[in-house]
Amino acid sequence: MSINTILVATDFSEHSQRAFEVANDLARQTGAKLCLLHVQTENALRTAVKEGLLDNASTNEEIQSAIEQLTAGRFAQVISGLGLSDVSIEKCSRRGDADAVIPAYAKEIGADLLIVGRRGAGLIQGVRSALLGSVTDAVIRKSPCPVMVVRREHTLKG
Repeated sequence: MSINTILVATDFSEHSQRAFEVANDLARQTGAKLCLLHVQTENALRTAVKEGLLDNASTNEEIQSAIEQLTAGRFAQVISGLGLSDVSIEKCSRRGDADAVIPAYAKEIGADLLIVGRRGAGLIQGVRSALLGSVTDAVIRKSPCPVMVVRREHTLKG
């Protein structure tokens, strides 16, 4: 199996940061291009309120611009956590349901491998995932390519 394009889905959490670190290491070893995808699952107004970006004079354009700047800053944080890297990294942000957008984007870019982070499965999380499913579980079922799931506890060996 040749790995030329690796897609990493991120929600900018600690879990997805760990997945990005693993993907970056694998991309460095294989010479693959790394695509970093963030899916905005909430509408712009809700995100602006949640992130404290909203003030009384904000227009829709200003709100969208502030969200784009916030996302760009978070992409930069994810990438800067690794220091200098010789891996080609493409960043993309989409809007919609993550469990549908991630597999669709993997197909669109012809990803050879999709890497996602997974929260630790405590009792409550395990029951919730079993009853409702999770984004990771849905992505595994719908992905057009192999999926690697990285647990938060995973550490890279130097």
